[in-house]
Amino acid sequence: MKIIIIGGNAAGMSAASKARRNDPQAEIIVFEKSGTVSYGACGLPYYISDDIKNADSLIAIPVDDFRHKRNIDVQLFHEAVSFNPRKKTAWIKNGKSGEFFEQSYDKLIISTGASAVVPKIPGGELNNVFVLRTLEDGIRIKSFIEKESPKQAAVIGGGYIGLEMAEALTKQGLQVHVLEAQEQALPYLDSDMAAKVAEVLQKKEVKLYLSSMVTGIDGNGNVEKIMLADGRVLAVDMVLLSVGIRPNIAFAQSGGVQIGRTGAIQVNDRMQTNLRHVFAAGDCAETRCLVNNKATWVPLGTTANKQGKTAGDNASGGHSKFKGITTTSAVKIFELEVASTGLNSVTAEKIGLPFAAVSIRSKTRAHYYPGQKDIYVKMIINKQDGRLLGAQILGEEGVAKRIDVLAAALYNKMTVQQIAEMDLSYSPPFAPVWDALLVAANQAMKKVRS
Repeated sequence: MKIIIIGGNAAGMSAASKARRNDPQAEIIVFEKSGTVSYGACGLPYYISDDIKNADSLIAIPVDDFRHKRNIDVQLFHEAVSFNPRKKTAWIKNGKSGEFFEQSYDKLIISTGASAVVPKIPGGELNNVFVLRTLEDGIRIKSFIEKESPKQAAVIGGGYIGLEMAEALTKQGLQVHVLEAQEQALPYLDSDMAAKVAEVLQKKEVKLYLSSMVTGIDGNGNVEKIMLADGRVLAVDMVLLSVGIRPNIAFAQSGGVQIGRTGAIQVNDRMQTNLRHVFAAGDCAETRCLVNNKATWVPLGTTANKQGKTAGDNASGGHSKFKGITTTSAVKIFELEVASTGLNSVTAEKIGLPFAAVSIRSKTRAHYYPGQKDIYVKMIINKQDGRLLGAQILGEEGVAKRIDVLAAALYNKMTVQQIAEMDLSYSPPFAPVWDALLVAANQAMKKVRS
């Protein structure tokens, strides 16, 4: 059995490791076009902020461990260009020599990931315009900050990475301007919750420009200023493009792999594509939303690792399934923790669900225990049967703990009445007797049609 894997980060190396455990005799080859595998890209903003001192700390498993301890042949600086499913061969380019060669396989796993979207903005080719997607990108940005000591930074895009980088650059002493084309930062949140995020940014002196389009970047070799559609001009020393990512599907398309409506590779619950011997996993692949049972594309490390493990299992004779996700995520923006799971109000309305939304403010600890913080919980429910559809939580502590409870409730299709009856932990340092989730669930029950 010869298994080749295209892409060596979360999904690819999880697939390789699982396949090796299943089949100690299989020949397993991973082709990775960069010089690094198995690193935590989600930690890059914390490396740039200097919370993490060394880039090597982000590497989960060194490449030599894969090669010598797990007997996985990892080929760095090798880019897979195309494949022929009838011949069961892939065309590989050696990035160092420039030579091409043909590689045969019995099973193929595509884990080509995703790439940063680079908008076509005049001046985007200037020095000091960055994206943050790979370990090399992070090292490049941090090196620039250390050597050039920039004072003003523009972050174009107010999503996860954009706001994490706003914090990182602020910690490095820069004045940060965040420019978001939509009416709010973190567009996956409901507008009332996003407004609280904006308040924190303002408190930390991050300048947030909403409904703002960047029309150009200008400078003499290096970035000096950016121009906005409303005529404003901002003087900056560096620009981070953080307007999103797109799945890398060119290799998959070369062999006739089906692309789904999300723009990512279409797979079944075995991570199998429309080609029987070809699997796909990670940021290049779709999954299923367990709340509305529709194909979705949510490129997160948690999903990538699980998909990779499933693909590696099935490519090596196993029979596992990856059922899907509830789209759970969390992000820290300065002292504010922000988390969500399931659908927001806009999505629920768009797909025609009879929904209601309930928002409450509670405390993270018993009222008499020192250090209590405000916590905000918003639940989206089906008002006909009371089933939870989604939730958003904001606060300075205890947010991730609580969103995970609601993610489990979504996975099990629970109603708010069932959530209100849950036996959640209580201790004064961690929660009031009536935890914020119980308070929100009891309020949501009032919205359910009897």
